[in-house]
Order: sequence, then C-alpha cells, then structure tokens
Amino acid sequence: EKEWFLSLPKEIKLQLIGDMIKEGQTMMALEAAKILLDAPITEGGISTDEIKEVMDTSIAKLPKKDQK
Repeated sequence: EKEWFLSLPKEIKLQLIGDMIKEGQTMMALEAAKILLDAPITEGGISTDEIKEVMDTSIAKLPKKDQK
C-alpha cells in the first residue's frame, strides 16, 4: 500500500493530501504526509516545503469554522 502510494505521480500525491484536508480527513492527510516525508525523494518522497505549501493552501481554503 505504501509502495503504491509512493509510486504515484507527485502531483497526484499532493492533490490527495489537499483533498483529504478539504474533506475533513486531517489525520489521514498527516499520515500520508509522514509517508512522503519518511521516503527518500528518489523513491517517491516529497520535500517538506512542497507538502507544507499544499497543506497551508488547503487549510486556508477551509471555511473559518473548520480551521483548527
């Protein structure tokens, strides 16, 4: 499962994290981010800055009552 996730294109992985946040699945988004951060970039990992940007953007788009 983790290997499959890491094999996806970077844009898809980042979009999935953003979608999880938008759908209120924050813990799932954090778990996915941890997988990407733990993996070397050469094996499908993504840099901290790229993940942070997607998460910050997704959280900023949430209605104010949903932001935590």
